[in-house]
Amino acid sequence: MNEKRAIHIQMKWKIILSLLLILLAGCEFDKGLDVLKSRISGEVVFLGTESRPDNIDEVRVVAVANFPPSGLADVFFSEAIPFDRDTAKYEILLPLGDYPAVGVLWKPRGKDWAFTSLLGFYGFEPPASASLQPVTLTENEPIATDIDLFALWELARLDAEISGTVTFQGELPENTDTVLLAAFTGIPDLNNVISLLGILGGLPLPVPLNNISPGATYEFQLPVRSGGYKYLAAFWVAKGGFETIQLLGFLPDPQDPDKPRAFTLPADSVLSGLDFIADFEMVK
Repeated sequence: MNEKRAIHIQMKWKIILSLLLILLAGCEFDKGLDVLKSRISGEVVFLGTESRPDNIDEVRVVAVANFPPSGLADVFFSEAIPFDRDTAKYEILLPLGDYPAVGVLWKPRGKDWAFTSLLGFYGFEPPASASLQPVTLTENEPIATDIDLFALWELARLDAEISGTVTFQGELPENTDTVLLAAFTGIPDLNNVISLLGILGGLPLPVPLNNISPGATYEFQLPVRSGGYKYLAAFWVAKGGFETIQLLGFLPDPQDPDKPRAFTLPADSVLSGLDFIADFEMVK
């Protein structure tokens, strides 16, 4: 009797499994990025090993589908890459489309991914180039190679943030390469571009050119090191070289608008409401 019951149970399970296999055979599964052949790849070059933090959990390359991103849903991540060396290879599987920004992010142990943990982006080439370069994947060209990035470990020491708005006046010149926002611990000398690096408080923030028009206001968030600052400004760079950099406008002192406003940031602080005007009429 027990043997007959065991045979009956086995037959019952075989019938159930057979039905499941028939049903599953007719289903189409979304395999996500596993079936994609389109991708970007390249090499990350790490600079300033002496500034590398001890609390690194992971480093990954990211491609942003919308810039500025509205959230992590706009971001595609590579696999974690080794960071205990000078260079590391990476690859990201991506749908066909335009990617206005590709960058390197690091994540501290015990914390979530954040855009403020940026080490570099495609188009950032120390010491004097910071032009955001997009990457486009098409049916004819679904693979982009040699998308190499510089990652500056000094930027992992950014422990504060400033935010505000820039209101643009005048027409964007046709020969524009990039528009940048940057904060300095001293007054910058635009005739000596290399000297700017010594007083730069963080990575310059490129403003997407499609966000710029007469009267448009751009909201920014800029990670910086804690400490004292004497100059927050917007700059214009022409196609052909960073030596063409020109001032568009700075954060004015409320008591004397002809002078730049100084401010101090404690560690782990955020200073908001830093609003100023950038005027393209200043471009000569």
